[in-house]
Amino acid sequence: MKKFNLKVGIPFSVMISVVAILLRLIRLETADLRHYLTLLVYFFCFSLLCWVGNHLLLKADFVKRGIHNRLRFTLVTLLCGCILTVIFDKIISKLFGEFLLSGDLPGDRRIELILFRGTLLNCLIGFIVYQLIRMKENERDKLELEQLKQANLQANLSSLKEQLSPHFLFNTLNTLTSLTNDQPVKDYVEELANVYRYLLSHKQKDWVTIKEELHFIGSYLYIIKIRLEKAIEISINIDQEFMNYKIPPVTMQLLIENATKHNVVAEQKPLKIDIYTEAGYLVVKNNYQFKKTLEASSGIGLNNIIQRYRLLFNRDIVIDKNEMMFKVQLPLIP
Repeated sequence: MKKFNLKVGIPFSVMISVVAILLRLIRLETADLRHYLTLLVYFFCFSLLCWVGNHLLLKADFVKRGIHNRLRFTLVTLLCGCILTVIFDKIISKLFGEFLLSGDLPGDRRIELILFRGTLLNCLIGFIVYQLIRMKENERDKLELEQLKQANLQANLSSLKEQLSPHFLFNTLNTLTSLTNDQPVKDYVEELANVYRYLLSHKQKDWVTIKEELHFIGSYLYIIKIRLEKAIEISINIDQEFMNYKIPPVTMQLLIENATKHNVVAEQKPLKIDIYTEAGYLVVKNNYQFKKTLEASSGIGLNNIIQRYRLLFNRDIVIDKNEMMFKVQLPLIP
């Protein structure tokens, strides 16, 4: 039902057939009621066939690619309308053993009239179907845009907590650097400031380059390594040719945070994270060390990444998990 929007198509076909019969009743072509009922069914079936046919036409690749090209669609609809009219008329004539429409006219004249009437009706229905599909596409685009905004907002909120203004924290970190002479402290504060600088400058963007994301990850990993020391080992091996490819902001950070949150991270059992490119994917893989007591989770993580890849690039990420490892494959987007 939804495929051809028959909830609209059937009432519309009924309306077309009723109007056509009313015009004939006004002229009182014949007093035979069965003739009008037959024509009612004729026009209803033809209108519904045009309705379904135009839906199928708009789903065809050669039309779908140019759905915004109205001239192309109009020309294809005209051609298909002519073909459909002739075929339908011949089938009905065979079934009833006579011409139901304009049977009293000469052959060539009758064909011209049938073609004109059928093609005109098919074009009218095609225009309505076209507009309905465009309206539905516009509504879907608006919904996806709103979902994308929500997804980006959630991704940023996972790193910047609502209780503290990120601008205030960023300025405070800069001030803190000037209050100490201890170089390791200065380095740590500087890298932390870099993390927040990235989050502030990219929070409104839908995507960044892998190169930009890696620069941010460098600062984030510095902070992680200070906290976890030898309990975590991270290897990054991404081909240079992919550095300008697209990735949603903070995607890698969310995956690394997800790994540290759900696995045992200890010096005796270090967490090993590998980030590399392989077969058209950016891969983030870690050894699986199940943690019985999990940290509190916001529930964003993977779901957020899945949603953003679908909304932004119409692609799905691949998640592979077994007893030994957990791997997320992100499609490489040129």
